[in-house]
Amino acid sequence: MGFLKKSFIIWIFLYGALCLTGCSEPAKETASPYLIKTPVMVITRSDFLEELDLKKAAYPYNIDENPAEYNEMVIHLVKTLSEEIILLSAAPDKGVIVTDQDVALAEDEFKKDYPEDSFDQILLKNALSYSFWKKRFKKNMIIDKLIDQELKQKIEITSLDIVEFYKKYHRDDAQNTENETDGLKKNESEKELIDRIRSQKTQDNYDEWMQQLGNDYPVEINKEELKTFLIDLEKTQGSENATDKSK
Repeated sequence: MGFLKKSFIIWIFLYGALCLTGCSEPAKETASPYLIKTPVMVITRSDFLEELDLKKAAYPYNIDENPAEYNEMVIHLVKTLSEEIILLSAAPDKGVIVTDQDVALAEDEFKKDYPEDSFDQILLKNALSYSFWKKRFKKNMIIDKLIDQELKQKIEITSLDIVEFYKKYHRDDAQNTENETDGLKKNESEKELIDRIRSQKTQDNYDEWMQQLGNDYPVEINKEELKTFLIDLEKTQGSENATDKSK
């Protein structure tokens, strides 16, 4: 649960939220034009608009006055959601299921860190509806469970891994004693050490694993729809030049 809390907190404040998007509807059943899809799931135009509004909240209110930066933000969101839809597409085939009861229990645990109405205030501050937050929360749970089941828990840790890891981080501790979080924690148990090695190996193997999933669940991006979200730099520059000449 600790990893889930950390990933969600990073998502909600930096991403406007990483952070799991309407990826649950089959493409043939949606009336709204798709923007991103895999063979089994789709992100519609309206879904993307919702995510884009959320992402824009983490940027200066006048970001659209900087077309290059605005377009970069949109493309980054497309990449993030493309990765997410791959993971959510793979989850059912891998037997990864998160029930409503699982979500309810995790939500209760999560809210323990937010006494009284502080949780509601966070939603209000970030212009998040509770339904959208809960949908996102469940997707994060599915993705975390998939990564843990299909990647993290399948990593084998050898005695050599332990020795090499210990040498590396023991050396880091000696070089920087003030920052224990980058090295080995004092009195760290063998189980904790193995967990840290497995987490590190999960990060190291993540890109290759994602590439394979991408081959199994190829993403298709509707370029014509995407253009409608981007600011035309040529037109913008043309308008600026015309303005300069008129002065």
